[in-house]
Amino acid sequence: MEGEFLELVNGNRQRILRICRVYAWNAQDEEDLYQEILFQIWRALPNLKEKAHANTWLYRVALNTAVSFVRKHTAARRGTPVAHEQLHEMLDEQTDPPLRDPKIDSLYEAIAQLEKMEKAVITLFLEDLSYEEMADVLGLSSSHVGVLLHRAKKKLSLLMKEETP
Repeated sequence: MEGEFLELVNGNRQRILRICRVYAWNAQDEEDLYQEILFQIWRALPNLKEKAHANTWLYRVALNTAVSFVRKHTAARRGTPVAHEQLHEMLDEQTDPPLRDPKIDSLYEAIAQLEKMEKAVITLFLEDLSYEEMADVLGLSSSHVGVLLHRAKKKLSLLMKEETP
């Protein structure tokens, strides 16, 4: 099982990190969420029945863990939103320069403002999943995914325009 776990995690490491970036508030939270996702994958791996659908299963575990993480930590933070300046300070704390690009940072800031399901569907869209794959991960119909994705893109477009001087 250890080899299967390592293969699955190593093959999806960047995807998991991107999910962490979308759902976490800062670098420390990203690391905590990453560790929690790995733990949940390890814990749930014996229940993976069809190896052919391992990536879809991994997305489901990662997204559910991320949503639970946000819910748990939002309550602990008493829902205090992060100020725009604080967000930039947190982004500057990141030590992974290749991932730091002002346009990408703006995109992540805008994604963070979306509602839970919109955030999930945009995250999966950015991973190039098909509507059918997104529907499978989220437990929705393909048409519902299409509607959510359309709304999320529209909101992102508006949010990105607001940030442009």
